[in-house]
Amino acid sequence: MLLAVALAAALLLGGLTAACGSGSTTTTAAQPGSSTTAASPTTESPSTSEAATSTSAAAGRLDTITLVAPPGPMAIPLAYIAVNDKLSAVAAQTKVVVWENADQLKAYVAGKQGDFVTMPSNNSSIFYNKGIALQLLDISVWNITYLITSDGTAANLADIKGQSVAVSLQGSVPALMFQYLAKAQGLDPAKDFQVRYATDPTQAAQLLLSGQVQNAVLSEALATAVILQTKDSAKPLHRALAFDKAWTDSAGGDTPIAGTVATGSVLGRPDVIVAFEQAYKEAVQWMLDNPEEAGELMAAQFPQLGLKAPVMTASLKNITWRYTPAKDARPSLDAFYQDLSELSPEVIGGKVPDDGFYFSQTE
Repeated sequence: MLLAVALAAALLLGGLTAACGSGSTTTTAAQPGSSTTAASPTTESPSTSEAATSTSAAAGRLDTITLVAPPGPMAIPLAYIAVNDKLSAVAAQTKVVVWENADQLKAYVAGKQGDFVTMPSNNSSIFYNKGIALQLLDISVWNITYLITSDGTAANLADIKGQSVAVSLQGSVPALMFQYLAKAQGLDPAKDFQVRYATDPTQAAQLLLSGQVQNAVLSEALATAVILQTKDSAKPLHRALAFDKAWTDSAGGDTPIAGTVATGSVLGRPDVIVAFEQAYKEAVQWMLDNPEEAGELMAAQFPQLGLKAPVMTASLKNITWRYTPAKDARPSLDAFYQDLSELSPEVIGGKVPDDGFYFSQTE
């Protein structure tokens, strides 16, 4: 279970970090007039998959819209759209593909093999700054990262000064946020902590579970998984610090962590983009209103990921969700990108993206 849940946590590690697995999972929408329960997901390779956006007329209904999601709670809104055929007005079919490693994500975005892709906001900036055609549509996830500790009294980084802490991947977004927050509290991350940079989220979690470190910086759904795994043990783990709250207290801004982009395959179809955004906004709200059903949907549509419904439900409740159109999120994004780039410009692709990065319905 822990390894499977690490797929979801790997999403927010920045720099197009590879997660486990080599295949991608597909869910296809039910056709109008049929049951809204999708057929069992199948596996396909992104090297042979293409976003089928051909039309019978120049501005007609698309044959297929391909939605691309990370493995974990962020896939739920896209699965809901596909299973319930919410884009039937603009496409004959909608399918969801889950990316499981960096190469797949790049293929779906740069190769136009996906039409709408949910990804970390810093990765969308990296792609854009490399000249890949895309526009950011929204930010819906505003926190996914926590300090998880065996110390039930800890409430901030100052409380674990001098202790060991596992952080996944030096130079990743969570690692940079840890550095920033430590410095904001007057701490030297290199001297005031025994930092162990793990090679992947699973290793960071295992270091914590085995007692080799006292604390770990973990993203959802892995943070929830380790807490649930130890809840009945003699030394249960605790969620000590939400990184969004700590960031606001330190930097005075928000943490726009992840959202959805439109790739080059649909940039010429603003009508399709607007239809998707309306469906996505409604899907996020459905998920928040129905967390148990949302967890069951994730487990049912992507069983080979091994992501159990109770863990998905608990995890999505510990993610800060707030659907925000990209143009409205821009002030927060600009500030967040600037703060991150001061520590490592590479984490956003070298510069804060320009106006062309943001989709606006008025275009």
